[in-house]
Amino acid sequence: MIPASKGTYILALELRDEERIVVGRAGTFSFEAGTYLYVGSAHGPGGLSARLARHARRGKTRRWHVDYLRERAQLVGAFCRAGGRELECEWATWLGSRSTRPHDGIGCSDCRCSAHLFSVHTVAAFERLARDIEDELAAELVIVGNLQP
Repeated sequence: MIPASKGTYILALELRDEERIVVGRAGTFSFEAGTYLYVGSAHGPGGLSARLARHARRGKTRRWHVDYLRERAQLVGAFCRAGGRELECEWATWLGSRSTRPHDGIGCSDCRCSAHLFSVHTVAAFERLARDIEDELAAELVIVGNLQP
């Protein structure tokens, strides 16, 4: 069960084909097929459970950059960690230090990070990264079915 407490999360999204997607005012971007990891935080009402349930829905009002990608990409799951301290930028820096590709300017309009969206393009690379996220960031993997309200 996903806690209703505040916390930090990493969405795992799968894009099956290369696509050009308009990402709000940030512009139009080309996205290769692969796995995308979006780092976010949930510090509003309902905490992690409300935020992840929102990301699981399609057809919603697009509020954040990731909402535009989410409309085209399949949600695989999310890594989450409850706690009041905001770790979003620390986690984005951590992901950027891995063998991931940052997508500059996406997901970071309210901070000084260069990106909060990263991608990996092989299953093996994602599996290694997933283990590291669980071990090093102490984040729990939540599967898609558990993201639904």
